Amino acid sequence: MNMDDILNIEKVLDYCDVPQLFIARDAFDTLFICLLYEDDPVCKYTGIKISSKKLNNFYDGKCDLRSLFVQPENSNEYFDIIYDKGKYRKSTYPESQLDEKRLPAEGYKMDSEEREEIVVNIPVKDRNLLSELVHKFGWACM
Repeated sequence: MNMDDILNIEKVLDYCDVPQLFIARDAFDTLFICLLYEDDPVCKYTGIKISSKKLNNFYDGKCDLRSLFVQPENSNEYFDIIYDKGKYRKSTYPESQLDEKRLPAEGYKMDSEEREEIVVNIPVKDRNLLSELVHKFGWACM
């Protein structure tokens, strides 16, 4: 298994028995948004690369999930993600369009009112801890 093909979950956006929708990063720190389309016998997801700007637009309710998948930033670039042996493994999806069963319903938006913001004061001596928290949880610091 090539380590470049492993995704690490950064944030679960929707959960019901298993992650339904999540944000992940690969070994190159590229962001992906991944949507479950099948969970039996193994969890299978469709993923697309996503920029921080586009992801923030989604978080703020400025675009719906379907539009992200119908018009990905990297035109017609989709990924199959399979949860296997405790890892999320990605491979290139061979088609340039997604089947309807792999697309989310129209109108699924994040509620910007539910977006949680936390302020944490960390002493200068613990900067490495801060960068680790930001990387692991996707927190934005100002």
